[in-house]
Amino acid sequence: MSSHPDVISVGIIGAGSMGARHAATLSTCVPGVRVAGVMDLDRSRAERLSAGCGAGVMVFEDGRELIRHGGIDAVVITTPDETHAGLVIECLEAGKPVFCEKPLATTVEEARRILDAEAALGRRMVVVGFMRRYDPSHREVREAIDSGAIGRPVLFRGIHRNAAALPGTTSESVLVNSAVHDLDTARWLLGQEIEEAYVSGVSTGARSDDGVLDLQMIQLRLGGGCLADIEVYVNAGYGYEVGLEVVGDSGTVSIAPSGSSMLRRQRCVGRRIEGDWLERFDAAYVLEMQRWIGDLHEGNFTGPDAWDGYVSLAAVECCISSLNSGSPQSLTIPDRPALYEGIAEVNR
Repeated sequence: MSSHPDVISVGIIGAGSMGARHAATLSTCVPGVRVAGVMDLDRSRAERLSAGCGAGVMVFEDGRELIRHGGIDAVVITTPDETHAGLVIECLEAGKPVFCEKPLATTVEEARRILDAEAALGRRMVVVGFMRRYDPSHREVREAIDSGAIGRPVLFRGIHRNAAALPGTTSESVLVNSAVHDLDTARWLLGQEIEEAYVSGVSTGARSDDGVLDLQMIQLRLGGGCLADIEVYVNAGYGYEVGLEVVGDSGTVSIAPSGSSMLRRQRCVGRRIEGDWLERFDAAYVLEMQRWIGDLHEGNFTGPDAWDGYVSLAAVECCISSLNSGSPQSLTIPDRPALYEGIAEVNR
């Protein structure tokens, strides 16, 4: 990519709902960027998405071909989880910055390969899509903590509910694909790494395969004498909600599961519930892309990085081990590599 180009040409790999969301944001809400290419195994879907991104958008059927194309400066990956690591490595080998939707990979070993590949380049190139760090309400919680308004944070409580599990959901994928957000949020807001996890779950029998533990409770012990308690329920039925409370030694700060207005009428009280994460985190997705493109122009990455992706996967694997064993499991996080030292704006 040329130094400080006026317009950055981005390629999007994956034309599903997340790819379409990022394409729309980049095309309408972010200056200094254009969607230059779209790839999907379903060519007709890629063509439909490219048509909405303006004239001259290239269509690819192979992700690696898009990555290697000279007309692509940076890449957004929104493909299925199991493809993330290989595509990120391909971007690093091509020397192209990459925004990868979470999870960064599906195993710690794959994430470690990405860290090694980035270290070989000697500069940060990877940003991971932990969009809650950009969400205005989550930012307000972080600012309250940073200001000292609640004293020292000691406890994180989280609620994460989806209306219905995605097809193919397993007990493990509840942790890999959903709870990974909550694990990242807990360590980000408390400013501590996870040291122990205990996870239990039940199958509610609601809209998922028999035996899938679609309701899970996660208890964490973190450094600095901090604790966390997280509910993840992927078949809640009524809609999509994310809420949290951080307890400090002199106060608390929280986000209600639904931040919409309250209506009282005809002896009833009600509020609107979002249908999915695309609705709930609409503003966060815009801010996320604006920050990433701004960072590309400035040559300085400030978002969740490959180290955050690696640590979150280490925590996920610890949780899976606890879920399968029925007992608490310890986790030791290695020292942060020098490449990832320093406090980034969105990581504060």
